[in-house]
Formats: sequence, structure tokens, C-alpha cells
Amino acid sequence: MSDPLLLSDLLLVCRLTLVCVLAVAGLAKLRDRRRFALALGEFGFVPSGARPALAVLVPVAELLAAVLLAVPATLAVGLLLAGALCAAFCAVAVAAMRRGGGAGCPCFGSRTTVPMGAWHVARNACLTGLALLGGGIVLAQGTSTPVSGAALGLAVAAAAYLTAFAVLTDDLAAFFATEAARG
Repeated sequence: MSDPLLLSDLLLVCRLTLVCVLAVAGLAKLRDRRRFALALGEFGFVPSGARPALAVLVPVAELLAAVLLAVPATLAVGLLLAGALCAAFCAVAVAAMRRGGGAGCPCFGSRTTVPMGAWHVARNACLTGLALLGGGIVLAQGTSTPVSGAALGLAVAAAAYLTAFAVLTDDLAAFFATEAARG
């Protein structure tokens, strides 16, 4: 038998992390839609006519998911949307890797030129996993469970760490690629 308090704490970490990551990603893309649309062209498989619409629809979907995740009454739908988005981003990263060509990741408005790679696939797979884990917890015990002050503090700290790690994936990939090249 699982501990409902532990599961509610874990659900909070999933929610907070996904809210933060999706909000940062959505806002970064909306801030520079033109750059995001150009970055979509680097993938080679996004039709040029679809890029302007995707440059608006993708960040709006990310922000919608963040809002849905923040509201207990829409949490399950938010987890579903977040999971679908993160799984789609994972598929895009895999397709870009297979295609080659060095398309960069426009995920967080990053200015790095790191090509899509295993780091991006792993990040998006982990985010998809958080959405699935959160969905499983919601199915098992619902969305309204108590959270203690200490648990909230730990959840915020864990979500901040996971968000920073997700947002800085390009920087980490560039750092380790540079270190390996010096090697």
C-alpha cells in the first residue's frame, strides 16, 4: 500500500516542475516567434507554410498546459496535455537526430547552436515521465490531497532544480561537448 502523503508530495513536484518548464518554454517562444519559426525550418521536415502558425500554437499550448496544471480542477487535463507535448518534443528531437543537419533546439529561446541530441531526448523523456507519473497519482488518489509546509518547501526546491536542469540542457550539452573535444 502506498503512502497518500508521499504521493501527494510527488504529484506536487511533478506539477510544479511541468508548470515552470512549460511556462518558461512558452514565454520564450512567444517572446521571439520569428526566431522560433526560423528554428522550425532547420528541422527540414516542418513545412514552411506551417511554421508561422506553429510559432504561435506551440507556445500557446505550452502556456495552456501550465495553466491547466496549476488549477486542481483541470489537473488531469493539464497532465494529459503536458505529457502529449513533451512526448511530441521527444519525437521531434529523435527525428532531428536521425535526419542530421545539426538543427538546434529552440525550446527555451536558447541562443546556443547545440544540435538536437541525446540530451534533448532524455530531457523530454523525463518530462513526459513526470506527466505520466502525475497522471498515475491522480488516477490512484485524485487531485485534492493535503500538503504540509515542509513538503511544499521541498517540492518547490526539487521543482526549481529540475526546471533549471531542463532549461539549461543546451548549456550542459555544449559544456560536455567542449570538455570531450578538449579531452
